Amino acid sequence: MGETLPDLMTLKDVLLKLKGIVGKTYLSRHLKDHPEYNGQPTHRRIGGKIVFYPEDLPRLIESLECRSKSSHAKEGKRYTSAEPSADKAYMKAQAQITRSMQRLTARKEKRNSGKKVFMESVPL
Repeated sequence: MGETLPDLMTLKDVLLKLKGIVGKTYLSRHLKDHPEYNGQPTHRRIGGKIVFYPEDLPRLIESLECRSKSSHAKEGKRYTSAEPSADKAYMKAQAQITRSMQRLTARKEKRNSGKKVFMESVPL
């Protein structure tokens, strides 16, 4: 009964400590994607609020810095600048020609003349 609650930090408190390192949007996304780091939580949820114990803060900072597979961090996007092969370019051009020929030879639907025909009232 005489227990005291530990000093919990809110998201605002942590953002003040991490000012200049991360912003609110990035931190919220990071917390959603990485609720744990090295098998221990980086934050807690009480109801709808995100709170941090003092021992969570160093773990959170480490998880922000580490982008290795051991932390289950998402990899950045990879791009290649190589041109497509000749075979792939040929197949793509052939598909475009086929599509355009199909459009040209497709049967055109008969257009509605725009005249509206109403049904006569039916006697009951």
